[in-house]
Amino acid sequence: MTAVGVSRELKSLSKKSYCHKCQVTKRVSELKICSRCQSVKYCSQACQKAHWKIHKPHCKSLEEVKLEAVDESWNNVFASHGHKRTSVLEPVAETLQQQSDRFQAWTDKWKPTILSWAFWAMNIPSSSTPEDRLSKFTFVFELQRRANPPTPEHYFEMHGAEIMHASDLIFLMNHMKRVEVLEQWRKIPRQKDTIQIMIMWKGHIIFFDRLVPNFKDLRQKAGDDPVLRGYDELAKNWVEELRKAIDSADVEYYQQFYARTWGQAALDASIMSGSIGMRRAMDEIRAQEAQPSSEVD
Repeated sequence: MTAVGVSRELKSLSKKSYCHKCQVTKRVSELKICSRCQSVKYCSQACQKAHWKIHKPHCKSLEEVKLEAVDESWNNVFASHGHKRTSVLEPVAETLQQQSDRFQAWTDKWKPTILSWAFWAMNIPSSSTPEDRLSKFTFVFELQRRANPPTPEHYFEMHGAEIMHASDLIFLMNHMKRVEVLEQWRKIPRQKDTIQIMIMWKGHIIFFDRLVPNFKDLRQKAGDDPVLRGYDELAKNWVEELRKAIDSADVEYYQQFYARTWGQAALDASIMSGSIGMRRAMDEIRAQEAQPSSEVD
C-alpha cells in the first residue's frame, strides 16, 4: 500500500515543476517560462527579475544555441550544470556485470564524500532553502570513465552534478528507458528530513539516501548562531569543489575541505561576534558616562 501512495505522489510531482529562483513547486500552468530560452520557469515576475543576473549568461534562443561552436556550447553547459565534456575514450571491453561491479566498488569508496557534498549543497540551514526541498529534489551525481586511470580511485571522474526536481528526474528516467529504476525509486518514501542521492554512469544507476536527524534544529539555530553561517561557505561553489575532491583521488579529501572551510568561517564569525559584542559594551559605557551624576547630600 505504501508503494502505491508514493507512486501517486511522484505521479503528481511529474505534472509539476519549480521556480528557478525560490524553488517553490507548482503546477506547470502556474509558472511563467522564460520567453527567450524556453527552459527555466518562475513563479512570479519578481523571481524572474531577481534571478536574471544568474540566468542571463545562459539565456539563449534555440537559434543561438544551434549557431554556437561545440566548445562554446560545452562551456555553457558546464557553467549552467557543472558538466564536463566527455573525453575521447577507448571502448569499454568489460561485460555489463564487470562494469556494474566496478561502479559499485568505486561508489562504496567515495560514498562518504558524496554524502557530505549532497548535505552541503542542499544548505538546509539557509532561510532561502524551501522546507520541502528534500522531499521534492534529488542530488544527482553523474560519472564518466577517466582515460588511463592510474589507480582504482581514479577510474571515474565527475561528469556533472546538480540538484534535480522530481519532475525532471522522472522525465530523464523515462528518456533513458529505465522504467525499472524509476519504479524502484518511486518506492522510496519522500521525506522532508532525508536527502535522496542518485549516482549515474552510462546505464548504471545507484541510489541511496542520507537522514538529516537534526533538520529542525539546523533551521532554528541558523539565525541565532553566527558559527552556523559556515554552511553557506560549504555550499558556495559546491559543484567545482566536489570536482576538485574527485580529481584529487583522495577519499579523505572531504574531511580536509570541511575542516578548512568550516574553521575559517567559524573564525570569521567569532571575530565578527566579538567585535559586535565589544562595540555594544563600549556604547553602554559611553551611555553611562554621559548620564549626569546624582549628588548625595
